[in-house]
Amino acid sequence: METPSTLNREESLSFVVPLRDEAPTLVELFEKIEQHASKVTSRWEVIFVDDGSTDGSWEIISRLALDNPGQVKAIRFRRNLGKAEALAAGWQNAQGEFVFTMDADLQDDPAEIPRFLEKMAEGWDIVCGWKRRRNDPWHKVLPSRVFNLMLSKINRVRLHDQNCGFKCYRREVVRSIALYGDLHRMVPSLAAIHGYRTTEIAVQHHPRTHGRSKYGFTRFLRGFLDIWTVNFLQNFRHRPFHLLGSVALGMILSGLLVALLLLVLPLPLKLTGVLDPAPPILMVGALLTALLGLVCEWNIHERTEQSKLKPIVASIGLPPEPRLRLSASEGHRRSANSTGGPLVLLIERDVTSRETHAAHLSEAGWSVIAASSCHEAQLRLSGPIEVVLLDSSSGTGAEMMELVRLARHTSPNPRVIFLLSGATADPADMNRVGAFAALLKPVEPTIVVGLAQNALSRGRQALLVP
Repeated sequence: METPSTLNREESLSFVVPLRDEAPTLVELFEKIEQHASKVTSRWEVIFVDDGSTDGSWEIISRLALDNPGQVKAIRFRRNLGKAEALAAGWQNAQGEFVFTMDADLQDDPAEIPRFLEKMAEGWDIVCGWKRRRNDPWHKVLPSRVFNLMLSKINRVRLHDQNCGFKCYRREVVRSIALYGDLHRMVPSLAAIHGYRTTEIAVQHHPRTHGRSKYGFTRFLRGFLDIWTVNFLQNFRHRPFHLLGSVALGMILSGLLVALLLLVLPLPLKLTGVLDPAPPILMVGALLTALLGLVCEWNIHERTEQSKLKPIVASIGLPPEPRLRLSASEGHRRSANSTGGPLVLLIERDVTSRETHAAHLSEAGWSVIAASSCHEAQLRLSGPIEVVLLDSSSGTGAEMMELVRLARHTSPNPRVIFLLSGATADPADMNRVGAFAALLKPVEPTIVVGLAQNALSRGRQALLVP
């Protein structure tokens, strides 16, 4: 078994730290992460996500970033959005092969980092911390244990402490899980949907010395509802009609039973008046529920037909899953130092311009899928992409909308950059697809490369027409 002392020093770590009003602990937390992360790798980063702090936390983070360039990154929300949104923002920008999440209140001990990595070296995808001895008041500990017991039973991921914020993930895990609402407590259950394996290790849990807990009783009520959300996703996300059809069948049987009672039994007049509307109401409700289930099934069918992607981790005796790149015949070979770069979909009708832009993108480290039309691009699209470079003359408005819709089905948040000619420029098309930027042709290749990189790193809308 590989141990931290034998881990590759080039494997990188990312630490995502969501926080709100934790100014007194940030410097000490960073120093402890620096101390222990440096023991196992020379490449690490800390991403602080300020979730609407009002106590000066951002100023402290800014000083840390100034004193530690390249190792401290930071994101600041305009207002409090919640831990799930903060984690999602940090995950999106994490570059490490292993991604840690931990709270900023110093209750999680960075000295545990090597132990997490030792467990990850056994082949696990997620390692959760288990606060076996919690230094929290009983009114937080007891509901938490009840919650974890219910979650393990219902969603079949056997862990003692799924709610612990101290976790380690492989990067592919955080890139494949969508977080929203309060689902950050459900990450092991969500990961199980994709086949990722989770284990846990007991960790040291320190008492809180600064600030106060941000969570109250309502957290546990929301958590109970989220358990059933994840249970639905685990069991019915690809077959919603199995659930809704069962509900419809139950309504039909209930309606028939009530109708039979009304026909056979001499019920009191008042009770008969109450039950008379029940059969037709239940029958209509069953019909609407069944139709809703069929609509859901149709939507899933359409999405599956377009993507046809399966979570295959390995195969034997089969050719590898094709990853479309520019072929040698097109003259778009990637440079030797640009393997595995972010993927850009380039749709441009003019052959010379398309080849020039593709060559510059490849030299800059991008992987490129090139096509001359929206229709050809749909045939070539086979997986997640980061940026779409879309020539407005490469298809009709409807074709461009369909291409972007397909790209957004297979990718978390692809950036669309419009390449406009004076004759075909249509601001309506640009707005309909939510373009990141628009450029008037002819476009210098260096500008295309720079804007694509800007879209990948920033992701903010900036309509630029040089």
